[in-house]
Amino acid sequence: MTDNLLKKVRDTIACHNMLRYGDSVVVGVSGGPDSVCLLYILNELKEDYNLSLHIAHLHHGFRGSEADEDVRFVQSLSKSLGVPAHIDHIDVPSYIKKTKLSKQAGAREVRYRFFNRLADDIGADKIALGHTADDQAETFLMRLLKGSGLHGLTGISPVRDRIIRPLIDISSDEIKGYLSERDIRYRIDSSNLSLVYLRNKIRLELIPYLAKEYNPNIMDTLIRNLKILREEDIFLNGFVDRTYSQVLVSTSEDSVILDSSKLTSINLPVRRRVIRRAIYSVSGEMAITLSYKHVEDSLALLDNDRGEIHLPCGIVVRKERKTFGIYSRLEEEAIPQYTYNINIPGETVIPETGITISSTILDAASYKKGEKAHDNNKAIFDMGKFSLPLIVRDRRSGDLFYPKGMRGDKKKVKKYFIDLKIPRSKRSMVPVLVSPEGILWIIGYRTDERFVVTDKSEKILQITVFKKAA
Repeated sequence: MTDNLLKKVRDTIACHNMLRYGDSVVVGVSGGPDSVCLLYILNELKEDYNLSLHIAHLHHGFRGSEADEDVRFVQSLSKSLGVPAHIDHIDVPSYIKKTKLSKQAGAREVRYRFFNRLADDIGADKIALGHTADDQAETFLMRLLKGSGLHGLTGISPVRDRIIRPLIDISSDEIKGYLSERDIRYRIDSSNLSLVYLRNKIRLELIPYLAKEYNPNIMDTLIRNLKILREEDIFLNGFVDRTYSQVLVSTSEDSVILDSSKLTSINLPVRRRVIRRAIYSVSGEMAITLSYKHVEDSLALLDNDRGEIHLPCGIVVRKERKTFGIYSRLEEEAIPQYTYNINIPGETVIPETGITISSTILDAASYKKGEKAHDNNKAIFDMGKFSLPLIVRDRRSGDLFYPKGMRGDKKKVKKYFIDLKIPRSKRSMVPVLVSPEGILWIIGYRTDERFVVTDKSEKILQITVFKKAA
């Protein structure tokens, strides 16, 4: 059982190019069987890939003492395996009350933001999550019941940006067999037994019923069909890419404008995918909340000279006489553009964001190697890799940087914010530290790979940020 499961996970990792030699990986660990299995397997594969592992656990503020026990369990797991644990407590009930999201949607949004923030802080290359083949089948049935096109029915992506799911081809029975064979303990989340949630009803009622009455191998059938759907979806997306570029009029951070006449002329299945592509371009992963009906309502606007509808993922779809536009309806906070030269050494007040920036020059000999180099409010840079002056300014359209830990891959700041799920209304409040050579730091988030401190660095600039009114 164990050897076979390890081989399947290796095959999944290789098939989707999930890991590279020397990767630093944040492993999301709730304490449940899937995430515990994931942690143990990655720990077994650690030497093969020269991995650096970090446990991430979030206390959501639900389930009281049960969640407290989960924290203690993860701490014990961390100690026994020798893998550092990063544990945070966030008041998700207050967050969902404020945002009016559902309990599950709010928890998911906060949890992913926590994973991404932690990965930024420690410079991790990947975030590994414990989704399984059973999760795939449940997601397929959920979306089928709610109404979804082919893309939605393909289930959970094995890889999306830096998020990887090594257990995506492994069944829950295989996971429990692995844990039982090795006598590995895990926690049971009581909320997973509640029939209040649709996913639980599908797992606990619908799938067992289908297996009993229609097909005892229903899970294998669903998973096999999902694989076929995913392969066909990838093929179709290649065709849609070409069509999308042909109907595109213009694009910006907040909008995509399409030629309505050209859009109407293409066949309906491709038209649907073009609309989804445009919405995803503006809203990022929040587009996952769209149903088939939302896409159809958007397409119906093409029958009119003018019209407008509002979608649940913070999007406005607007038909004009010659254009078909997708816009964000969540405007950023209206603060004026600003630029400040940084005093080096010294302090600089940024009144627009309510912060003060302190800069200190260190030489390599005096720099404490054991001190944590980066956190949300502090970063260090090799002064031999950039010139002065340094400025702090607001984010601008077209900003690019090379995120630390992404091995030289360039990324738009806008796309980085979308991946991190920073609300559009808050993005203009995030200051950027810039040199003539480019962005050094998205302050409070990630630094640029080009300016990192190494053993060869001679002079180091330390930047510390304080919340301090002007």
